[in-house]
Amino acid sequence: MPAALAVTGGGIVTAAGRGLDAAWEALRAGRSFLAPDDELAGFSSIETARCAPPGPEMLGADRRAARLMGRHTHMLLAAVSDALAEAGGNAAGLAGEEMAFFAGMDSVDPGEADFVSAVQASRVEGGGVDLGRFFNEGMTQIPPLWPLGMLNSTAFCQVAIQFGLRGENGLFSPGAEAAAQAVIEAAESLREGKARAALAAGVSPTVSVRSVARYRKRGLLKPDAAPDGGPALGEGAASLLLEPEGVAGGKPRLGYIRGWGRATAGYEPGDLAGAVRDSAAAALQRAEIGPGRVGLVVVHGGGSVEEGEAEAEGIAAVLGGHRPLALATKGAFGHLLGGGPAVDLLIALRAMAEGAVPPSPGAGNSGGDVLEFPDRPKAARLEAGLVLVQGFDGACAAFAVGPA
Repeated sequence: MPAALAVTGGGIVTAAGRGLDAAWEALRAGRSFLAPDDELAGFSSIETARCAPPGPEMLGADRRAARLMGRHTHMLLAAVSDALAEAGGNAAGLAGEEMAFFAGMDSVDPGEADFVSAVQASRVEGGGVDLGRFFNEGMTQIPPLWPLGMLNSTAFCQVAIQFGLRGENGLFSPGAEAAAQAVIEAAESLREGKARAALAAGVSPTVSVRSVARYRKRGLLKPDAAPDGGPALGEGAASLLLEPEGVAGGKPRLGYIRGWGRATAGYEPGDLAGAVRDSAAAALQRAEIGPGRVGLVVVHGGGSVEEGEAEAEGIAAVLGGHRPLALATKGAFGHLLGGGPAVDLLIALRAMAEGAVPPSPGAGNSGGDVLEFPDRPKAARLEAGLVLVQGFDGACAAFAVGPA
């Protein structure tokens, strides 16, 4: 069997709280954190799963850097910090140049209050804003470094600086496919000997009026009246520390990533199912795992009928009649976009370690004859698993995982 990559550390931040234990126990209890979001003015009946990330000071960030940090950076810092801590801190003494770092995240929206001071300084008697005064006087109220806070690379660099990560690196955008690419790049950097350890991370955008509008324009979120409502947005982040067996030594493992694959759908009917099939088949082939050994499939489960049908058709073609247990996390934590793949990978490894598959809020009988979604925690001997990812523009990926 090809050399597997050990996952020696993991960190998660979701609406359930900080840490893998919090996310796992919430899933075991069948909890969903989706709730109507009253802060999204102008949209009706929108559910989201917001989380309360720790402040930057709790993560050791200095005050000057904290001024540029938004919620997305706080979540990413927490996830990376916890992954490194679980692996013994700074990957047990590896030099910064030996640690690769890859992440997936979308663009960053300005905060709702970012322009308040500038607008207040530009108001005229009787109401309204004098644009001349805004550009001549009001803009002086905006911190000069404010535009840098909207670059996703700023958050990425802040995390790298905070933890001294100076090895091979890369940032991918915008959605779940970007985070899947981050995991694959981390794995490839280890396979090619470019690093001795690699962090693969992803973080969701902050839920806001702007992010909802952006994802509606991209087609991820559907209009309120659409019968196929699609997914609900969530907030969260996750990070995995990957190490080859020779470097991991005697450290405890969360599990292994044994194979990966990716494919992109065209624009013809059936192409999306074909991309799901091809990416999953490639992951199993790389791992040298037969379909009959797959005991768990963590589906993308984006909430769209089209994506769900394509996923079922694609995975059925790979499994060839074998019907494993399945899990979907978006009904609990929302669609985390860049944060989703790493969350699903860590949850899959935890399920394999526990020998149990928790229920999937909102999944019902969506697995049909292809997958079995248990309605309560179900004990099972899980020898191998598949984690499926669907991103924007038909980009699909899959990961074959195994227990420690």
